[in-house]
Amino acid sequence: MKKIALFIAASMMVVWSCNQTPSDQSTVGTEVEDSLQGGSVDRNTQYRLPSPVEFYMFLREAKAPFNAKELNNVDNISKYITLSSKAINFGVYASDLGYCTVFGQNQETFLYFKQAKQIADELGLTEGFDEQLAGRIDQNINNSDSLYQITSDGYWEAVSFLESNDKSNLLPYILFGSWVESVHLAIKSVKKFDANDPIVIRITEQQLLLENLIDYLNSLNDNSQLQDIISKLTDLQSSFDLLYENPEDVIITQEQYKEITEKVELLRSEIIS
Repeated sequence: MKKIALFIAASMMVVWSCNQTPSDQSTVGTEVEDSLQGGSVDRNTQYRLPSPVEFYMFLREAKAPFNAKELNNVDNISKYITLSSKAINFGVYASDLGYCTVFGQNQETFLYFKQAKQIADELGLTEGFDEQLAGRIDQNINNSDSLYQITSDGYWEAVSFLESNDKSNLLPYILFGSWVESVHLAIKSVKKFDANDPIVIRITEQQLLLENLIDYLNSLNDNSQLQDIISKLTDLQSSFDLLYENPEDVIITQEQYKEITEKVELLRSEIIS
C-alpha cells in the first residue's frame, strides 16, 4: 500500500501505550521485553500515518465539542508497567495532548504533556520531551499557536531520537495506540448516527489508514510479538471491508457503524486498562 506521510504534530504523537491484565486469552499489550530491547524493525519498510492532529483539526472545524472526559485518565499512568504498555500509551497520551492543543485547552495541554513526558522518560526518550520543552510550554501556556509549534518540535525530535538510537522498534506500538485513540475521540464526537455527518464519513475513511497500519506491522522483520495486535486490527478491518458491499450511494449503514465503533471502543478499553 502507498506509504502515507506521517505528521504527528509533536508531543501529540510520539506517546502511545497500554497495559493489560494477564488472562487465558492473548491480550493487547503483552510482555514483549525481548523484542522491544532489540532492534528488529526494518527502517526501510517503515510506514507513515497522518497525524491525529490533522484529524482533530477536522473535528474542530466540524464544530465537534471538546470532550475532556473521553481522554485517558491521567491516573491510569501507574498501570503501564511493561515496555509494550508504556509505548502504546505513550501514543495514547500524545494523541490526547494533540487533541487538547488543537482545541485550545491550554491547562489540559500542560497536564497531558506531563503524562507523555513521564512515559517518555521511562522509555529512555531523552530528546523531544525534555525539561527545555517543558519550560517552553510553561512560558506559552496561554498561546495556543505557540503550543502547537512547540509540541510539533518535540515530536520530531523524539522521532529522530528513536530512529537514530536503535529504538525504532517502539514505533509500531506508539502508532497503534495513537491511531486507536484518535478514532475513539472521533467516535465520541458523534452524538447521533447520520450517514451524511462529516465526522461519520471521516471515520469510514479510517479504513485506508487501518489497512496501511496493518501492512506496516506485517512488514516488520520480526513481528511475532505484534501478532495479537495484528489479529485485533485485522478483525476490525473485516468490519470496515463490509462497506465495499454497500450500494454506490450508501457510504455506511447504521448497523455497520455500530459494529465498527463497538470494536474500536473495545480495543481502546483494552489498551488503556
